[in-house]
Amino acid sequence: MAKKNTKNTIQPTIEGDLNTIKRLLMVFLIKTGVSLSELSLALQMDPANVSRMLPIRKIKKYKDQ
Repeated sequence: MAKKNTKNTIQPTIEGDLNTIKRLLMVFLIKTGVSLSELSLALQMDPANVSRMLPIRKIKKYKDQ
């Protein structure tokens, strides 16, 4: 018999998925040229905490063609 999905078993996967989406959006914004200070304002976080979340220096920005 299959187990019922309860709120407790679903919640961790939803939180993980939301964190993954958040990181992907942050990488996209950084690649398009958004500064760390703008990103930290949007997230209402300290810039130091934002830079700990992502290795911003390792992310290559898009170049104009």
